[in-house]
Amino acid sequence: MGRITKVTGEFMGVRFEVKPTPIRFDKVVEERRQMLLGWYKENHPKLHEKLEDDKASVDDYTMEDLDALNAWRLDEEFRAKYCKYTAQHCLKLDKKITDATWKSDDLELGTLEEAWDFFTNRRQVPSNGVGVL
Repeated sequence: MGRITKVTGEFMGVRFEVKPTPIRFDKVVEERRQMLLGWYKENHPKLHEKLEDDKASVDDYTMEDLDALNAWRLDEEFRAKYCKYTAQHCLKLDKKITDATWKSDDLELGTLEEAWDFFTNRRQVPSNGVGVL
């Protein structure tokens, strides 16, 4: 099975196709969110409280909080696990990506996030029915 509209691209030199979106993709989205929240809880507990409570206003966030939001990208082990999880759920890769590549500072996060947006229907395929990343 596949998508009616094909979204294809290349990630770290490997061709891929975005997988079909399951009806309960919200479960995968929530699992991914919980991965990040768990990392914040362990590494930035004050930020975690604000995110978990979901009652903080924009004014409640400090510059340290804003820096911490992207700090997971500097944690090689976590980022490899998080990005690999994302790719396993939204990409059909032509070949396996090595563990060393997942841990690389050159990992193409933008491409992965763009594919995730197609997978979760946050981004739509162009009217010609072909999406190329």
